Amino acid sequence: MEIVIPFKPRDPKSRLANILSENERRSLAFSMLFDVIDACGEDNVTILSNAECDEISEFKVFIDSRSLDEAVTSFIKKFDVAIIMSDLPLINRKIVSEFLEIESEICIAPGRKAGTNMLLSRSRDFYTSYHYGSFLKHIAICEKLGLSYSIFDSFFASVDVDEESDVLELMIHGKGKRSYEFLESIGFYVDFSEKEPKLLRR
Repeated sequence: MEIVIPFKPRDPKSRLANILSENERRSLAFSMLFDVIDACGEDNVTILSNAECDEISEFKVFIDSRSLDEAVTSFIKKFDVAIIMSDLPLINRKIVSEFLEIESEICIAPGRKAGTNMLLSRSRDFYTSYHYGSFLKHIAICEKLGLSYSIFDSFFASVDVDEESDVLELMIHGKGKRSYEFLESIGFYVDFSEKEPKLLRR
């Protein structure tokens, strides 16, 4: 099965601008992408990018300037495919392997706040509707089309890094990951001295 990783190289992770500079956000985005590629296995991966960039030139890259939904759905219409977002640094090979083994026509790994972090499609009829509650929208599409679907339950797959609270989860659980090492190298750490863990920077 083909694995497609959508990736936005220009001005990534804008919601982290309160704690990271533009260059730091870019470095974090690439670090997380490489963590996801590590988890998927480079041979099975196509990076779906809306712009060319030198940092990913060694990988199989498909450039598509259309919207995320149009670009992803074009893959779904051609073959069985797993769409795995590039900001899931905590996933690992075991998680990806178990996800790919799900036999339903559609499998959805939800993110927090009703997002869709991983999506497996074995149907040429399915189409995506990302953003703004996509998890529930994708279930509704399955029901509308009469497609069998399942929900993939994984905490690590649910942690997509968009906000400061997500960075905290990465720093708690991500030791050994490239993105963790990058954040640690620029001074981030977790303070456990109070009742709730807190993300701090030296």
